[in-house]
Amino acid sequence: YQMTDTSKYKNITVTHKTYDDLDILRDKVLDPNLKLSRSQAVTYLVNEKKNKLNGKVAHGKNKS
Repeated sequence: YQMTDTSKYKNITVTHKTYDDLDILRDKVLDPNLKLSRSQAVTYLVNEKKNKLNGKVAHGKNKS
């Protein structure tokens, strides 16, 4: 058993509905030619949204 490298990864919790919706998105919408893991699908969606913002948001954590 290998431990996750906590210097590279964090964990998030989502509702059951969001989890199920993510499965639908990754299987049918994102790229039918790729079989993405759930974490890869989240990364893909975040990067896609971030690219659409086109630099309008400062990098880093929200300090509010």
